[in-house]
Amino acid sequence: MNPLINKQLIFDFFSGKATVLQRKQIEAWSQDPQNEELFYEWLQEWERSHLQYHPDQEKAYSQFKDFLYNDQRPTFSNVEPESTDRWRNYRKWLLPSIAASLLVLLGYFYQDRLLNQRYATGYGQVKVVQLTDGSRVTLNANSTLQVPRFGFLGKRRQVKLEGEALFSITHTPDDQPFVVKTDHGSEVVVLGTEFNLFTRSRATEVALLQGSVEFHYQKQGNKGDAVRLKPGDLVKLPSKGNVQLKKWDRSHHFSSWREHRYVFKETSLQELTYLFEENFGIVLRIPESRTAALTLSGAYPAESAEELLSIIAEVLNLRIIHQDKEIILQSTSLT
Repeated sequence: MNPLINKQLIFDFFSGKATVLQRKQIEAWSQDPQNEELFYEWLQEWERSHLQYHPDQEKAYSQFKDFLYNDQRPTFSNVEPESTDRWRNYRKWLLPSIAASLLVLLGYFYQDRLLNQRYATGYGQVKVVQLTDGSRVTLNANSTLQVPRFGFLGKRRQVKLEGEALFSITHTPDDQPFVVKTDHGSEVVVLGTEFNLFTRSRATEVALLQGSVEFHYQKQGNKGDAVRLKPGDLVKLPSKGNVQLKKWDRSHHFSSWREHRYVFKETSLQELTYLFEENFGIVLRIPESRTAALTLSGAYPAESAEELLSIIAEVLNLRIIHQDKEIILQSTSLT
């Protein structure tokens, strides 16, 4: 952490008292992912101590643009403290008030980062995220979950996923639906259930383990449609092609990756190249088409990409060749 950046300096920044040089230092410091959450924690703390401020958003946003581009410091009018009773009434509006005030102060182009918190996993990592409503999300490798920073305040509990995750969703007394959105225009709508969602560039898949969900997607011509799933259903929407609904084989448990266990059933070696690139960031190249068509079945525990690749090579009699940033797989029986 930059020793020049401390809580008091950040508070001065929020109050419009920081110098041009300090603002530049704070901007550079806050871009570091390790500092970003601390920045927002201090932001919320500062807001809680300034609850009496009721912004004129249009005027404040105009001031902010002058502050950002013309070095005109924003001014804040003094407001008499509210009574204790009125302050209590404001408590239920605390989080929405924080969000609105912060949008004005930091600018609308920071809206996404301000209102949402991101959880991410690196290659080969698995992470469990506990949501404010009691729901639990287990992120697979190379995945990102975006959730509201101030809790689920609207009529829908809405999050966004890039990658793959297992969702265990709690039911709320007011039947508040839980919605998972993707980058591909599709979304999963549930009340209380358990399902696995895979959403990457090549396809989006939903496997329902318990409960009931609806998969909403865009058909050609941007016409919306939906599929309702029952336990045991699997819906797949390829990047190019039509939606497919079928039963998934229960021997292929979609949550096995949580225990670093990989389950395959007549999975081609070519299909496995996607797994290594998406989950581990490793590019596998298979020059021989007959080798790429080899299939693998069974359940294999592996803590790393190297361990899994060694197991696959041993089972399928493959030779592993490291070349630049690629790994080439050759069959020892076909050469």
